[in-house]
Amino acid sequence: MGIEPGDDRPWILLPGTLCTGAVFDPFLDALGVPAGSRHVIELGQPEIADYLAPLLALSHDRAVICGFSLGAIVAAHLVDCLPAAQCLFFGLNPRPDDPVKRQGRLDLAADVDRLGGIAALESRLPSLAGPDPDGGRARILAMAGLAARHVHAQTRLALERPGAFHALSRAGMPITLLTGTRDEQAPLTLAQEAVAAAPMAKLAPLEGLGHYALVEDPRACADAVRLADDGQYATGGLGRLS
Repeated sequence: MGIEPGDDRPWILLPGTLCTGAVFDPFLDALGVPAGSRHVIELGQPEIADYLAPLLALSHDRAVICGFSLGAIVAAHLVDCLPAAQCLFFGLNPRPDDPVKRQGRLDLAADVDRLGGIAALESRLPSLAGPDPDGGRARILAMAGLAARHVHAQTRLALERPGAFHALSRAGMPITLLTGTRDEQAPLTLAQEAVAAAPMAKLAPLEGLGHYALVEDPRACADAVRLADDGQYATGGLGRLS
């Protein structure tokens, strides 16, 4: 089902760690999605299963489920249980969490408690691409301040997730994976693994963008979604069709 600007379908939005629904706003503005159609599910609960009921309450066969980073991970783990027209996953890692990242996640949560979300994330934030890196950085840090209260639930979600391949293999709707070619947190190889697992999935690489592609260049992300919706990316493949 194609994405039409201004239609009334619900967009169900799951933001990432230390993010709010504002991470999606410039991208959705570029797509022409009305504010009243945007429904944010905050990541304030510690287990994947905690999100099934809220997702089912909002989703139906015309809905678009859109997740970023940890939010994409949560949705991907439940995608085989959800009715939706399509899913858009930005920066998805479909694997269980790498044990090497455990201490870093715990240290971040401790620093959020000690310093607040802005100060804790500021030194950890990678360099950004796109037309306005400084503006993007300010947006990300502002969200971190607002979402700091959820950091322990988000840390547990990240650490304890089992991996989404089984759910992806049973997904009954089209899925588009959008990943920055400079994403070091969830690189293209992980998106390729997710695309290989899901029967109706395609990968849309976001050239020159990093993990925060949605913030770095929301218009490029919107353009990539339109191209994917028009069939310009191969199902199960990498890159645009010739």
